[in-house]
Amino acid sequence: MSLSTTEKERLWVALVVLYGVGKSVVVWHTLSKYGVNALLYFIFDVGAAIPYGIATARVVIYGLARDWPRVRMWGAIALVTHFIPDIYIFAVLDETPPLLMDGLLLIVVLFTIVAIIGVLRQFQRQKSPNLKVE
Repeated sequence: MSLSTTEKERLWVALVVLYGVGKSVVVWHTLSKYGVNALLYFIFDVGAAIPYGIATARVVIYGLARDWPRVRMWGAIALVTHFIPDIYIFAVLDETPPLLMDGLLLIVVLFTIVAIIGVLRQFQRQKSPNLKVE
């Protein structure tokens, strides 16, 4: 069974939203005692996950099609929506142990690097420069 580009995009968005739900559970258990409202974080995270999922999928789709203006546009949207939940955390954290803050920053940087590497690898795997975008 082969999925269309639209079906792949929807599946990716669903996985990103599911991941956001998982992150929200972790935040609830670890950061609620430091002033982070778990429900508000959930709203920010899942709310940002939908445009983030769409944007990252389209970065890959348009990158494979070598449509660089659209890659830049969707990449900017992905960058902004990627950091919305993290900005909320850093904005509302009360006094936190330095090790916790260092760990949060490390996780944010690590996941950003992993996402960039994943997109670049997807571009490298593509052999046909004439990909048709639906």
